Amino acid sequence: MDGIHDVGGMQGFGPATWPGAEDVLPRDWDARAFALTVASSSPTRSTHAFRHTIERIGHARYLEASYYEKWLYEAEQALVEIGVLTHAEVDAWAERLAAGEPAPRTADPARTAQLLDALAEGHPMTPAATPAFAPGDRVRVVRMRPAGHTRCPRYLRGATGMVVAVRGDDGVPDIDNAEREAVYGVRFRARDLWGNDVGEHAVLADLWERYLEAA
Repeated sequence: MDGIHDVGGMQGFGPATWPGAEDVLPRDWDARAFALTVASSSPTRSTHAFRHTIERIGHARYLEASYYEKWLYEAEQALVEIGVLTHAEVDAWAERLAAGEPAPRTADPARTAQLLDALAEGHPMTPAATPAFAPGDRVRVVRMRPAGHTRCPRYLRGATGMVVAVRGDDGVPDIDNAEREAVYGVRFRARDLWGNDVGEHAVLADLWERYLEAA
């Protein structure tokens, strides 16, 4: 989706930094938000659906919210959409907690073990069945302005790069995994994206086949 949710490559947000281990979950409720989102996820709900839900947060709220506040929004919205709870019930519990009522607690060791196993399990892509490009091919990112969800960053559209790897086949995020197609690792020169003052850096992006055309 084109909007404030796609801030990659934009100026005015400071340098990109990687947090230290102690900064990944800086508040105690961050870990709770992470656990709640994982525990409430559905096997039929894809990672792309998760991201698309976060992209539906209003622009002002999105900029003000912390990383795991966005995860909490997604968890609540997903549970509401499948009929597990309502926004009114969430608001009512917020009032109870603010008044000092203790939060309900439960324990499900079997479910906990199942979730931990799922988090530890890898899900590699299957080999690409009919890739249109191969390592060494020059490709151009298609210029487009989709109305809905997409994983093609705005700052790459129209840019030319080189395929360095065929990652495999994966569900297309733009149509919620309904189709599968090849995903490629594509290398771009940073100066081709932002000008000569950025130096000789490279940007490596994984892009679905429909985002690319031969250059």
